[in-house]
Amino acid sequence: MNITNECVNCIVGQIDKATKLLNLEEKLSLEIMNEVERRALSFSFNDTPPFVAKDVYQYLALKTNLDDPLEKLKQESIKKATSYLPLIEEKIKNSNDKLFTAIKAAVAGNVIDFATTKEFCLDKEINSIFDTNFAINNYEIFKKELEKTDRLIVLSDNAGENVFDKILVKTIKELYPETKIYYATRGKAIINDITTKEAFQVGIDEYCEVISSGVDTPGLEKKQADKNFLKLFENTPLILSKGMGNFECLESYQDKRIFFLFKVKCDVVANQISRNLGEIILKRG
Repeated sequence: MNITNECVNCIVGQIDKATKLLNLEEKLSLEIMNEVERRALSFSFNDTPPFVAKDVYQYLALKTNLDDPLEKLKQESIKKATSYLPLIEEKIKNSNDKLFTAIKAAVAGNVIDFATTKEFCLDKEINSIFDTNFAINNYEIFKKELEKTDRLIVLSDNAGENVFDKILVKTIKELYPETKIYYATRGKAIINDITTKEAFQVGIDEYCEVISSGVDTPGLEKKQADKNFLKLFENTPLILSKGMGNFECLESYQDKRIFFLFKVKCDVVANQISRNLGEIILKRG
């Protein structure tokens, strides 16, 4: 999915939001925003939003001298998400379809996203998600594919979601103990996305193998991925892709091995799949 003018405005707005969150001095904030706005004039409309965003977020990291500018936000999100674990675990325990309930919990976590103009409340999402229907629901197809596969890659997204992803991976492992699960993260810190650091932090490696995709983009941009990861990716029969960034990078491949799990948080993606802002999606590629 290539960028639109709306994507350009969104990406510039994200950097403005980041400078305010970081409480940067006015002179430095102005310098950063002037340069980002200058670069935005030459964004390629043949690239995906995550690939374009990479450049300006790397510039933000350079100017602030911070390897992970939004690290504090990531840790706050993980702490907030952890507080919901007792509720989610109880929901799964009492569910007649534990896999479906765990998937619902995982998509609720997808509201934790710095890189959107529309913000959603995690409190409201958790309390309503189990009574909310998927606008696109390919769950039964995903379940059938999961039942016959021996390997699964889960593509991670934003910090905080990893708390709920751990519950999902644990549930899958309990239901399908012979399935080898890989949890793939970003290769380096970008926006509020999960790296191996945050994956290990929540202990998800108790139920799967944590691996780095090698990408420096907030989405699985194949041309940025590690060669060893790409080999694994191309040879794995089933992939669960979390979040809009991964969707934006991978939807054009129309790969039936991939199931996209996310909440629609921008009009561009909503239009791409002919759905509405705020809806939840479990869609086969």
